[in-house]
Amino acid sequence: MKASVMFVDDSISVLESLKWIFKNEPYYLFAFDNPFDALSVINTLKWAVVVAERHMKNMDGLEFLKKVWARSTHIMGIIMTCYTKTAKVLDTLYPDCVFEFVKKPLDSNEIK
Repeated sequence: MKASVMFVDDSISVLESLKWIFKNEPYYLFAFDNPFDALSVINTLKWAVVVAERHMKNMDGLEFLKKVWARSTHIMGIIMTCYTKTAKVLDTLYPDCVFEFVKKPLDSNEIK
């Protein structure tokens, strides 16, 4: 069975890039430009990975992943961020809900 992967970013262009990067991968890929919409479906599938942008207009990506983790602790959370120094500090603050930080701009091999 294919794994379900969720991307949440308020930038449509980033989401389109992610769809292109993952077009031939063996995953069900879901992309949301609004974290509240993403949270509304979090209990509908068994998500393997949820990737969220750190800085979004409607909700901070870390706050989003904390809400995801509160609903389902088996989900692997990944944060996309431009701030690599911040990522190292945040890694110690959010060990449960954030598995990894990925640097933006995205490198297709790294995000896979």
